[in-house]
Amino acid sequence: MPDYKKKKHSKLFRPKPKKIKKSAQKFDIEMEAQKPRPKRQKPSSMKVVKGKKEEHLRRWKITAIGVALALVLVVVLNLIFPAGLFQSVSNAVSIIGTGSFPIETDGTQTINTVSKGNYFYVLTNSHISAISNSGKKIFSFAHGFDNPVIKTSSDFSLVYEQGGKQVLIFDLKGLKRSAEAKKAILTAAISDSGAYAIATRSEKYNSAVTVYSKKGKMLYEWYSAEDTVNNVVISPRANKIAVSTFNASSGQFASSVKVLSFKSPTPLFTYNISGSLVYNLDNSSRSGFTIIESNTLKFVKWSNYKTLEYTNEYNTSMLRTSKNGKIAVFNRESDKTDNKIAVFAKNGKCKYELQYKGIISDIALLGRHIYCISDTDVFVLDTNGEVINRMQYGFGATRISVTGNNTVAIITDNKIEKQKLE
Repeated sequence: MPDYKKKKHSKLFRPKPKKIKKSAQKFDIEMEAQKPRPKRQKPSSMKVVKGKKEEHLRRWKITAIGVALALVLVVVLNLIFPAGLFQSVSNAVSIIGTGSFPIETDGTQTINTVSKGNYFYVLTNSHISAISNSGKKIFSFAHGFDNPVIKTSSDFSLVYEQGGKQVLIFDLKGLKRSAEAKKAILTAAISDSGAYAIATRSEKYNSAVTVYSKKGKMLYEWYSAEDTVNNVVISPRANKIAVSTFNASSGQFASSVKVLSFKSPTPLFTYNISGSLVYNLDNSSRSGFTIIESNTLKFVKWSNYKTLEYTNEYNTSMLRTSKNGKIAVFNRESDKTDNKIAVFAKNGKCKYELQYKGIISDIALLGRHIYCISDTDVFVLDTNGEVINRMQYGFGATRISVTGNNTVAIITDNKIEKQKLE
């Protein structure tokens, strides 16, 4: 092989390295044309996103209106039903159902009956019973009193023994409460709300009147220093009472009727009577009460004590109430067959008068027809006093309750019969 050897060069004469020509580099960057920016939209086309404040306010207003309407409804219902809506509904449900006549009464003597529209109470010498117009015996309870007296309101009844110490309170379910007085009972009453009042003898005074709530809590006490209380009634809202008192001086009676608020012992209204007694106080009307005297009826409003007075030359014999108003019978003391009948509206205004010759043992009002019983007959009178219907019943009828048009329940001492007047 050939022998290659590296040539030696002198540093002084070493050949210079050849320069390499660099190619020209381009540093220019091509720029693209700028795109035009989108135009801004006008403010009118912009959308505003609302928060939840207005929605919450709207819901709050709806809730407030609902609460206000509920409160108004409660107030209206309390005005319509002083005892409460539940109590009134409970009584209405108790009446539902049918039975059959005749019904044997619990007891041997009928003391009193009170008609309440769709039903009526029968008080005997041993029991208090409630009977519907369809013949259903709603309840019956043995009171055990020797001298029972019944008082009623729209939803309740009260039975007490005059001279005794016990009071029994009922709704249409039966016995609701019993109460014990400290002294002998003179009279008692019950209101539409269920509150009740008991008038008794007193140790330091002549008489005392105590008012209790429907649950038995004492609400008010009033004392009569010299006079004796013989009647008491309570306003429907149980915030006032009316009491009648009497005393005797030199052989003459002096009577007085007072309206008292539970806030004070000072009377709000006083009505004085000379030489006569107040027979009874009737509270069957919600707007006021009726003072029953020997030959006078005086209707007094609870709100402003405005009075309407009716006077008859005959003596007051009986006063009955109905949903149409009140009806009263006046007769001669010496002749019970000579009767004058007066019919009153709910506000106490006399609507019409008529006269009837014959015995009237009991009377009831339905519309413009007057139902009566005598010793042996049941008959119906028109507004002129003419007999438009009559049937013979027989002996023993003591009370009557109208159960429908030309239909009556006749109560004797031992049974209740339903009769249709043809």
